Amino acid sequence: MKLVYSIPDKLYYIQNFLDYSMYKGIHDAIFKERKKINLHTSKDIWPENLINNIVPPKRVDVDKYPPFKKLKTLTHHNKFYQLKDFKTITTTIHYMEKGAGINWHNDNKWKYGATFYINRRWNDQFGGEFMFKTEYNHGYIPVIGNSLVIIKSPMDHKVNPVLSPIVPRISIQMFIK
Repeated sequence: MKLVYSIPDKLYYIQNFLDYSMYKGIHDAIFKERKKINLHTSKDIWPENLINNIVPPKRVDVDKYPPFKKLKTLTHHNKFYQLKDFKTITTTIHYMEKGAGINWHNDNKWKYGATFYINRRWNDQFGGEFMFKTEYNHGYIPVIGNSLVIIKSPMDHKVNPVLSPIVPRISIQMFIK
C-alpha cells in the first residue's frame, strides 16, 4: 500500500490498496461475470446534469458480496486517512463503455466518496481519468488497477469520457454518509 498523492483532509490517492489475491479475486469475478451482472443505466437514477451530453454509465448496487464488505472495512480503516463520523457505506459497480463519463459535481449529499479501480491494464489514451479541483489545487488521477481515491465532500470532480471502444472502465464506487 502506497500513498501516491494527497491534499490533506480533502483527497487521498492510494495504490496497491488490497493484497494481490483479494484484488485479483474481485477483478476476475467482475470481468468474467460482467455479462451476468445486472447492470442498469444511470440515466433515470442520476440528475441530468451529471450525464448531460455524454453516455450515462452503467451501474449496479452490490451490498452482500463478502469481498466488498472487506473493501469497505479496509477503506474505513486505511492507514492514510481515517474516515470519521459516518453511518453507512454503499458499494456500486460503475461500468463505463466508450463515451461514458460523469460531468462536474461535488457529491455534497455524502460525507466522503471513494473509488476503487478494477482495470488491471489501462492505456493512457483510453480516457476515463478522475479530474478534481479545489480553490488551490487541480489535477487528475489516472485509471490504475488496485488503486483507491478517497475524497471528502464537497469537492468538485468529474470522470472524463471513456475513449476505448473495446475495454470498459470498471470501478467500485463507495458513498459514505
